[in-house]
Amino acid sequence: MSEKQEKDIVEGDAQNIDIQEVDGFRFHRGSALSIFGSDRREDMMALLLALLIALGVYLLVP
Repeated sequence: MSEKQEKDIVEGDAQNIDIQEVDGFRFHRGSALSIFGSDRREDMMALLLALLIALGVYLLVP
């Protein structure tokens, strides 16, 4: 845990723990708990799961 993250927790601003900055853009990473190694892989698996659910509904609901 970085010094800034520790400071945020101590000051009660724990919501800022996972804010990241890439190429000048600040964004909230989301949950720090994940079974996936990268956000891209997590997004692709969520998309695949959503497509499978949609296909199942399309085929099984009369």
